[in-house]
Amino acid sequence: MNDLQVVKEIFSEYYRTAKLVIPSVEQREFGIGNRKKIDARHLNFANISLFRTYLCNNTPMFVSHSTAYYEFPGTTPIQKKNWKCADIVFDLDIHAEGKYGAYAGLEDMKHDVARLVNDFIINDFGISKEHITINFSGNRGYHVHVRDPAYLPLRAEERRELVDYIMGQGLDYTKFFHFDDKKRLMGPSPDEGGYRGRLARGTIKLLNEKPSKISRKFSNEKDREFFISGINEGNWSKTTLNLKDFTTRLEEVAKSLPISSVDTDAGVTQDLSKLIRVPNTIHGDTGLIALIVDDIESFNPFKDAAIPSDKTMKIKFVEDVPEIPMVGTGVFKKDDVKELPQAMALFFILKKSAKIEK
Repeated sequence: MNDLQVVKEIFSEYYRTAKLVIPSVEQREFGIGNRKKIDARHLNFANISLFRTYLCNNTPMFVSHSTAYYEFPGTTPIQKKNWKCADIVFDLDIHAEGKYGAYAGLEDMKHDVARLVNDFIINDFGISKEHITINFSGNRGYHVHVRDPAYLPLRAEERRELVDYIMGQGLDYTKFFHFDDKKRLMGPSPDEGGYRGRLARGTIKLLNEKPSKISRKFSNEKDREFFISGINEGNWSKTTLNLKDFTTRLEEVAKSLPISSVDTDAGVTQDLSKLIRVPNTIHGDTGLIALIVDDIESFNPFKDAAIPSDKTMKIKFVEDVPEIPMVGTGVFKKDDVKELPQAMALFFILKKSAKIEK
């Protein structure tokens, strides 16, 4: 039995009992891949049971479904599917050099995921938590699915505007300020919504944690507290700084307001016929599950998204592998033979850094 057959047997066994959650599965188009992420598409399944049977018997390396809901999801060409509406999906993906470079950023990216959901989707867009699902992609990032009925009918350009807002396209925070008739610099207060409130809250946080980033004057606690009391009222004049130049000092805060790791070309969100990885299926490049994440703060992808098993596998490395802290491994050298937990061994096999040692 070759390595691929062994891997597919492990995948198939997982799919026998996997929790597959696909709202309106009968209205989705599916795509599967072995050599590529998608080798074939326009598949459809009447129910989860038939989909599970397909995964167990055919066991593709990659499985995706449409964000869209169609009247005839298996029909071709796509114009004949009769598009009804589509989930809104935000893709947060890490781009880094090297085969293993992206994984160091997965922990920090969780902060962006939490901000995207809480600050933007819930607070700014007014979407309830019950309509939001967070998914680990199975590899280098996260997908956030939104299924609020009010948002599902949005077309491509409207979806693009959501991404532009999240990424701060066209954001000019200096326009949040003006001088009133008493020549006071008036600006946002922390209890405001949107980017105005975020700028005020971010400034207060920076003043408390690293005041010199704005001005050395705020290293003095009395000056700092007096200034913060003004921001809380929307009055940014309670300082001896030159107010005309003051807003430029807030660049440190302003550049942290948008979420830059959302897919920068907005392609995933605005593509109305996009195929996205099926939640709780396995990513064929890592052997990790594209897991539905309940608690993003405590989530550890290389532990929580590993295929459950108490088995080990003996593998031989075919190239040098650097230390990967997120995976919890040290350095491996070419020709090293190691017996590792099954999930870790699968990861290196699928990365083409190792082969099963017979």
